[in-house]
Amino acid sequence: FARAARPLSSDVLIKNGILSELKEYGKEIIPARCHEASNYLVTDAICDELYAGKVMAGLRGAGLNVQKLVVPVMTDESGETSTEPSKTREVFDQLVDEIIEAGINKNSCIISLGGGVVNNICGVLAAVLYRGITLVHLTTTTMGAFDAAIDFKQGINHPLGKNLLGTYWPASTIVIDPTTFRTLSQRHLLNGISEALKHGFCQSRELTDLIVQPLA
Repeated sequence: FARAARPLSSDVLIKNGILSELKEYGKEIIPARCHEASNYLVTDAICDELYAGKVMAGLRGAGLNVQKLVVPVMTDESGETSTEPSKTREVFDQLVDEIIEAGINKNSCIISLGGGVVNNICGVLAAVLYRGITLVHLTTTTMGAFDAAIDFKQGINHPLGKNLLGTYWPASTIVIDPTTFRTLSQRHLLNGISEALKHGFCQSRELTDLIVQPLA
């Protein structure tokens, strides 16, 4: 026997300031099958302070039922903030427990608000809950916009290695608001640019030139 697989494709919406316009765009970004379901916005502690208030207000103002969950942020040895230490089975299991206890069905949507780590955690959540539900990314970093959110690879870390647990699961929609990049440190800006360069080196001289020429 055979069964058709879920198409690995995503719509990408890029618009300055769109995170402030979700009352207008919310039902366009979130698929219709999710409009009457319980949906979950997963963000990190930094994005919670910066964006979650207006994002939640916008989505709820659009008539969507959305609840919020927050992933911890830590400071690494360089003094930079990082969500990478939260990309663990323990944090993942806690999110699963909170979502199931609050209520979910096959029409629910997982909405990520944050950078690459939050995008990845949400990808795994969406892939395993109810054996696969809708995923939407509201990515806020260059790492997310140039790599993690626009990839179908979803993963979390294991004590024996990075991204050892995961799956391939597409977001139905990927939303990029370039104004969010203004809040990033130079290190976090360069993290995403380095990923874009990697894609260019592997696939496209034209992409590499587009990235490098303004820096020359």
